[in-house]
Amino acid sequence: MNNVYRLSKLTASDAGDGSVLRSLTSRNGVFVFAYSATSRSLVACSDNASAMLGVKEADIMRDGNLFLRHVHPDDRFLLLTDLESALKGMEGYRATYRWIRPDNNEVRWLHCRATLNREAHLFEGMMIDLSDEFTGTVGAVAGPDSVSHVLSAFPALVFTLDADKRLVRTNRSRHLESFNFGDQKFNTRRFRIGRPWLDAFGNKEIRTAYDKVTSEILEGDRTHYRTRVLMPELDLVYSVEILPISKASVISGLLLVVADVSESVRMEREVAQLQKVEGMGLLAAGVAHNFNNALQGILGQAALLASHSKDSKLVKKVGQSIIEIVQRSSDLTSQLLAFDDARQQPEAVVDLNLIAMSALNKIEGLFSKGLKVAVAFGSTSLVKVEQAPMIIAISSILRNALEVLGEGGQLTLRTELVQIGDREVEDLAAGSYARLSVSDSGPGMPPEAQRRCFEPFFTTKESDPATGVGIKDPGLGLSSAYATVRKFGGRIVVDSSPGVGTRISVYLPAQTNENSVKDDHTVVLPKNDAPEILVVDDDTLVLRTLRTLLSDMGYSCVVAEDSAVALTQLKNYRRSLRLILLDAVMPGIDGATFLRRLRGTNNPIKVIGFSGAPPEHTTALLEAGALQVLRKPVGPKELRRAIEHALVANAA
Repeated sequence: MNNVYRLSKLTASDAGDGSVLRSLTSRNGVFVFAYSATSRSLVACSDNASAMLGVKEADIMRDGNLFLRHVHPDDRFLLLTDLESALKGMEGYRATYRWIRPDNNEVRWLHCRATLNREAHLFEGMMIDLSDEFTGTVGAVAGPDSVSHVLSAFPALVFTLDADKRLVRTNRSRHLESFNFGDQKFNTRRFRIGRPWLDAFGNKEIRTAYDKVTSEILEGDRTHYRTRVLMPELDLVYSVEILPISKASVISGLLLVVADVSESVRMEREVAQLQKVEGMGLLAAGVAHNFNNALQGILGQAALLASHSKDSKLVKKVGQSIIEIVQRSSDLTSQLLAFDDARQQPEAVVDLNLIAMSALNKIEGLFSKGLKVAVAFGSTSLVKVEQAPMIIAISSILRNALEVLGEGGQLTLRTELVQIGDREVEDLAAGSYARLSVSDSGPGMPPEAQRRCFEPFFTTKESDPATGVGIKDPGLGLSSAYATVRKFGGRIVVDSSPGVGTRISVYLPAQTNENSVKDDHTVVLPKNDAPEILVVDDDTLVLRTLRTLLSDMGYSCVVAEDSAVALTQLKNYRRSLRLILLDAVMPGIDGATFLRRLRGTNNPIKVIGFSGAPPEHTTALLEAGALQVLRKPVGPKELRRAIEHALVANAA
């Protein structure tokens, strides 16, 4: 440091009258000193200690610790840290700090520069008083280029920690005096320079979370951390960001920035609401698009049947086409129901690996598409979900990846049990989670696609310019998967970069209790004498269709379009009826009420419910005594299996 004066050379070159030294000290307000690194005390200093520092020369020479005692407490730790580094010869010493004069308790700002004279084993330097350059609040330096000036005006709390997590410097922003990191027991008196930052926390859980995150950053296991802290009592939201401070590629400390983001959060909520409205419009357009296509297909196939009813091959082909159209539309309604957060669905503890395997099996020709498919199942991870919609959700994620890959590339499905920290995954509390990830080696998603990929019917392929609905194979896809996963307490995270690929990770709360999952074994009942079946539904088209299906299966049945007719039919056929197929939702007396009245007459007849309504409208039917509730549309195989199960129960 060329501008640091070496006391030994200065005095040696003086003419003997001390004129140069006196000129520097008395006339220019510079305090010059020589400090012994060995004895840790001053061995020489200029004669203006009293005028500049408010202490006697004899006192400061005799008591080496006297100097440190009068440094402002908030600056003492930083000064000592820098001083120790300089005394070891690691670097030159430069410091600006507050000095409290003992003679009048006046706070002065001093600037010190020094360097280690290895030959004389002395730490030599100079000190000047900068207080005249300070204006207004103590700590605010005049001039827009001053760091202190900028930090004092900065509308955020900015502070640094050393490698031991001690507070090194802070701007003590007036804008965040009430901030407590979400800890109601936070002790602001302990938030002081030189003290361990974590000592200020009274909440053990919050302190542990910050301890873990800061340790990971200091050890290089993490490059960045950001979270939000809610202060509901003030209706405020703060952002906390932690970044590493590196010196010569070595992490030496941490930078923490706390800012009030309440207004931004309010704007985010408004934008989210607007996007939700926009998404509902897109959803309505997409549903209309899909069902109009389905109706067109059914209408066209029905016209062929009417025109060529004697062509048995054509009739069979047309019938199969209609079945496929109905099944596709049924899948869409199942996905739509996933968006209803208010629905109460029956849940069971199942193995995520089984769900993943079932989803893989739903993808036809997956392993014959010329793709490299890798499947890595981790240890058994039990989750509490409704199995059918979860399989559909995972299948949607797989199909989305396959569409991106086309005819080549790598697809990887992995399951594992993971522990995540508090706020490590947005909106998820710390704990144990089962994670299923689907990775592809495709082109990746641009930022706009990542932001909108969970919107209903959103597509990156060709879309209708008027509605925005995808023209080729539009659907709910990732949006229904997102809704399903959230319904069971989980989250979906997308990690993608253009040119790198995409990974979609599903997090579901892991279950610690190992509940067994029973297999549903199909029972086939050999038909000897076909029992009579009563079908109750308010839709005449449904009645006509079910009568035809049951007759084709070999069963005879009678029908009723409401509960009154059903009671009459029960009286007329009381000796032969063995089973009722009962619609759960009907005008007047609904299915559950009808069944309770029937049970009140001690009629032991078995009942199977069926409905197109959401599960919360069919739960009452199960509670009233129905064996099960089938979801419309019901295919012939499912209907036959349900009837045979019921008849087994009836026979028992």
